[in-house]
Amino acid sequence: MNDKDQRAVSAIYDYWQARPLGVQYQLDDRVEIGSPEFFAHIRPWMNPFKFPWIMERIEREAALLHGRHLLEIGCGMGFDSLEFLKRGVRVTASDLTAAAVELTRAHFAVAGVRAEDIRIENSLQLSFPDSTFDAVWANGVLHHTGDTARAIREVHRVLKPGGRAIISHFYRRPSWMYTLSRFGRENIEHKEKDPPVTDFLTEKEIRAMFAGFVIEEAAPEHYRALPVARRGIKAVLYTYGFRPLYNLLPAPLAKRWAYKYSVTAVKTGGPEA
Repeated sequence: MNDKDQRAVSAIYDYWQARPLGVQYQLDDRVEIGSPEFFAHIRPWMNPFKFPWIMERIEREAALLHGRHLLEIGCGMGFDSLEFLKRGVRVTASDLTAAAVELTRAHFAVAGVRAEDIRIENSLQLSFPDSTFDAVWANGVLHHTGDTARAIREVHRVLKPGGRAIISHFYRRPSWMYTLSRFGRENIEHKEKDPPVTDFLTEKEIRAMFAGFVIEEAAPEHYRALPVARRGIKAVLYTYGFRPLYNLLPAPLAKRWAYKYSVTAVKTGGPEA
């Protein structure tokens, strides 16, 4: 990696090391981070439970991958990986930051499950040999890496022929979130500053990154505007102006402005013997 790429990765690391995904949902200061009570406390806010379509995807993929080896890129606190482990999938959970890896280890210990491995990995330069995994799962991660196309090439490299890339999701352009993000410097979703890198991509750009795959499913998602934790003028306008009006749109029209785009694709070449 060149110096510019390394600086971007360092900035991304610093951001997520200080803000492990899920800590923002700790609404009771009496709950100790990393405790059994903590994981139960934030669970309703985490992706598999907050968004029904994510759990449906996990159920579907776990049925196909029972006994096989899945890599999660960007495991956060391990909520997605945990659901795969419960369903008989072998899992290696990885994340860029030490904070996420330690919290995932604590979470799995609380849940009484054992992963194949839990380790620090840079998604732009994975340490695994070619053709290692039967599937790669990444949920809300690759568009924050600084080089989405390179991350997908790494996914392709570490997958076995016939392996499954389940990427939930990319940020979509155009979309309602992309449009709102263009107005002013204040973010919408979080109380603190946004991640240092967030790529918004067109569907055409996303699909073009999957050279060497057959796309099995591609779906726009998150077309309704949900409540946000952010405070400030932009958040007030969003909460009391944009959100109630936008959510009156019929679903077929609103889906045209969905801001997430998920892809499930199969690495070409057929399954290994």
